[in-house]
Amino acid sequence: MPLDDDALGELLDGLGIGLELNAVAPEIEPLLGALIRQAPRTALQQAAVGAAEAVWSDELETELAQELQEFREQALDEDPELMPTIDAALAELARPPRQNHVAHALVWRAALELMRRANRNYERMAELEQALAEAPPAAHRHLTLPMAAAASLAADVGDLEAAKAITEFIVSLPPDPETARKAFGRATARLARTLATDKRRRDVRASLAELARGSAEEFPAASAALERLLAEAIPKDAAKDDLWVNLVVGLAQEGLAHAFADETLD
Repeated sequence: MPLDDDALGELLDGLGIGLELNAVAPEIEPLLGALIRQAPRTALQQAAVGAAEAVWSDELETELAQELQEFREQALDEDPELMPTIDAALAELARPPRQNHVAHALVWRAALELMRRANRNYERMAELEQALAEAPPAAHRHLTLPMAAAASLAADVGDLEAAKAITEFIVSLPPDPETARKAFGRATARLARTLATDKRRRDVRASLAELARGSAEEFPAASAALERLLAEAIPKDAAKDDLWVNLVVGLAQEGLAHAFADETLD
């Protein structure tokens, strides 16, 4: 049977199947650019084909087939109505990526998530610009530090690595961080050190510098405040690197938000 796009989307959502944005962002970028430019339909389709061919691999095909086969065995008894969709998705995997509906669904979903992140970063800069205008200069650094979360993709922390570290962070949190600040600080320091590498910290700063440059005309105060932060010396200890600490705490908050969203959907 033909693979229904809506049914495929629900299947991918239900199984949590998606491309790891950190790994595929360069291959998805042309499609994202076409979306942002509101390119004609034919150009969007060509960009999607290019992205599908760029990200597809034997390894990805095998990984998806395994996940779908395992779910098929479970659905056979529990959700037999899903069988046609699962079988159709499995059949798609054998097709060339330019004709493969699963490959196209994955790259479109990745592009839309990257666009969502870009829009969120624009909103963050706009919010910071407003907050700085209303706050005394002494508060500007504190207000600017959460912008580190805008560089989460540049940190290039894999999903599994992040999930493990964030789970350990959450488990180690005190019941009420407000009344146990030292314990919360220790948990945060552990998370920062666990996920830190010199390259990640450099790449995060490079990404934030690019954001500041690109936003300077529209959000001059926010860009200047971000550039002042980036001009500070980088502490040797990742736990004392305020930008990095804010980034990993942002990753943890994002992970928690996704977990609660998934539970709500279930």
